[in-house]
Amino acid sequence: MNPILVERVQLDFDAAVTAWVLKLQGAKFNIIAQTLGTNPMRIGEVFRGDKFPDARAEAVRRLSH
Repeated sequence: MNPILVERVQLDFDAAVTAWVLKLQGAKFNIIAQTLGTNPMRIGEVFRGDKFPDARAEAVRRLSH
């Protein structure tokens, strides 16, 4: 069994940007949630724009540099 290294109850803006970076790079939804140590519902909130709606634009900006 893999150890859980990080557990987050909620995400901050930087974690939301990281989630988008991972998604834009082709990572699977469940892998993103596991990597960030959070519940998949928190990732869904970010991808729907319910939380941190500017995170996607920031991820695109960071990837384009």
